[in-house]
Amino acid sequence: MSGSGRRREIGLALAGAAAAAAGVGLALTRARRRHLRPPEDGSARSELELPPGTRHLDIPVRDGGSVHVAEWGSGPPIVLLHGATLSSEVWAYQFRDLGAGRRLIALDLRGHGQSEPGEEGVTIGAMADDLADVLEALDLRRATVVGHSMGGMTALRFCRRHPEVLSARVGAIAIVASAGGIQPPLAGWERLAPRVAGLIVAGHGAVNQAGWPIMPGNGAAARGARLVFGLAPDPLALRKTVQLSRAMRPDRFVSLLPELVSFDERAAFESLPVPTVVVVGDRDRVTPPRYARALVSTLPGAELVIWPGAGHMLMYERREALDWLLERLSQEAVAGRGAGPSPE
Repeated sequence: MSGSGRRREIGLALAGAAAAAAGVGLALTRARRRHLRPPEDGSARSELELPPGTRHLDIPVRDGGSVHVAEWGSGPPIVLLHGATLSSEVWAYQFRDLGAGRRLIALDLRGHGQSEPGEEGVTIGAMADDLADVLEALDLRRATVVGHSMGGMTALRFCRRHPEVLSARVGAIAIVASAGGIQPPLAGWERLAPRVAGLIVAGHGAVNQAGWPIMPGNGAAARGARLVFGLAPDPLALRKTVQLSRAMRPDRFVSLLPELVSFDERAAFESLPVPTVVVVGDRDRVTPPRYARALVSTLPGAELVIWPGAGHMLMYERREALDWLLERLSQEAVAGRGAGPSPE
């Protein structure tokens, strides 16, 4: 392979790994405003916002930070954890679809949305602790915990760190488009990843001072968003993904990046006391099906669901199927049984 070809291969591997860590990728963190145009369809756009009347509260957590929670509906609780650079707003469809019979509780994970990190900073371990604190603060029982991308990593770390809270307060788990650890096709990644992340962290101050996005111009945001969707994405969902990602402070993203690229929960769990489902799209470039298969092999009794044609943003791409799966899983959590089969 030529030197330029090898450099291109390494560059693509690094880009893919960063996207896996971030959920929507570095290109979406600070895109120029001129690349965004308001959707023409106001009614469709409103569906991508949390419903009017959504309850908001801030819950203090153990290290002095606070977790912002959006809440809607009533009934058995479903706790929703978003991916990196996103926020609780990404679950707007599920709020609107499931709120009549379920209590939807979406967290802004620390460093995202309106949540504030405490002394532990923006780490997945601290997010897992935050989840435990929220479950206890709200006195939830038989909750269905749903983690997308980094939110799935948070749920896995929570299961490892807080088995007593898991047993007492969680009835089922859905890991959506996530992984137990990044597995890029690049030899020596374990040594290289911290160095790459360190360079990004070291350089972010100059980037912010100059007022430039981390990956500027030329439609980078739109192209980055397209990469995290599968076949025929909804343009409104693409724009919403960019909007949510742009809202995250770049310094918080770059401080989180080393944690994401080094995340490792690939060791097998000895047991899980609740039904667990791992969901992935077969067109997911960020956390492809091989990640899901590897994850299922470490989770005793977990089921694997693969949706054809879908990418990484399953809450947008497979709205009805995900609604069905979460409602069914919640029913089984309350009843204390397995989740049963899922439709495509």
